[in-house]
Amino acid sequence: MSNTLSRSAAKQLIEFIFNSNYKMSPFGEGVFNSKEEALSFVNSAKYDENEPLNVVFDCKKGNYWDGAQMSFDGVLWYMEDHGMGGKCSDGKTIQEALVNFRLKHDPSCQYYPEELKLK
Repeated sequence: MSNTLSRSAAKQLIEFIFNSNYKMSPFGEGVFNSKEEALSFVNSAKYDENEPLNVVFDCKKGNYWDGAQMSFDGVLWYMEDHGMGGKCSDGKTIQEALVNFRLKHDPSCQYYPEELKLK
């Protein structure tokens, strides 16, 4: 599994996520308020390809969100929850990796990710 996200792949991810109901955050930080803020971060010296961006989503519990790190090895996109859930998924596209990640979770769990919706 890849643990990196190149600047180019990060920009692709940002474009995709900001056209969905999901959000993004830098490693260990709060969510970006806009696509421009996310792109500015990725283009800055602060961005570290070895600390991939997180995709953030609301959960079934309501008024609660969670996230997982997204990386890309040049062929497959990977999503990995480093928290207590520890779920992982991959896909040939960003969308496939996100959908597969949700499918790895128990739909009856209160931390079940909300369904990905594209704008």
